[in-house]
Amino acid sequence: MKRIIILSPFRGLFRSLLYFLLGLIMALISAGYFSQLFSIVGINRDIAIIISITISFLSLFSSPFNLVLTEVKKEAIAIEEDVVFFFGFPIFIPRISRQNMNTLIAVNLGGALIPLGVSLFLMYELQAYIVYFIINIIVVIIVSKLFSRVIRGVGVIMHPIIPSIFSVISSYVLFYKLHILIPLSAYIGSVLGTLIGADLLNLRRIINEARPQVISIGGMGTFDGIFVSGIISVFISELLVII
Repeated sequence: MKRIIILSPFRGLFRSLLYFLLGLIMALISAGYFSQLFSIVGINRDIAIIISITISFLSLFSSPFNLVLTEVKKEAIAIEEDVVFFFGFPIFIPRISRQNMNTLIAVNLGGALIPLGVSLFLMYELQAYIVYFIINIIVVIIVSKLFSRVIRGVGVIMHPIIPSIFSVISSYVLFYKLHILIPLSAYIGSVLGTLIGADLLNLRRIINEARPQVISIGGMGTFDGIFVSGIISVFISELLVII
């Protein structure tokens, strides 16, 4: 069993360049947001910018790489047809057979592990507010679980703006007296809430209903909703704070 799988949705040179350009723009935008988050926890502004640019481009270039965690072997029932000829006419007789379907469960480096690491680091640096962060995460977990959908052959889907909006609202309520922490809380809630509520809590349903060959937690070769929802939540929360 392979330990690292490289998956990319890109087909053709033009589409690959287009996706890469969009990813590059997202990396540049996210670098600015990350630098603000790191500055909040006391990191020097210049160092925060360097770290943020590094994290953003690592997320971009490591997004096709998926670390395989385990392999799930499941027996599935398939309907096949046997053909019997009667006086030259084919007669199709259905037959039920059992087939083994293997599904690899992997975690995406750029779409899950890096945002997860950033979120845990921010929570560690601001342990005094850990209870508020957990409350916000729980809210987004519930929302993500309710709004996420499992699609056969694809996996779980959900618009990244949904957890972002609810994370921002929840963060605003929790930190209305400390506005500087609203973007940080919104980012943490979006990342961890989406990861747990949309991906992890739907994992069994994805295996049983969607039945893809590979389940990539955090993406399938490009920025996933976990990464994007975190950036969107920071953007929305900053607009809300300014207003």
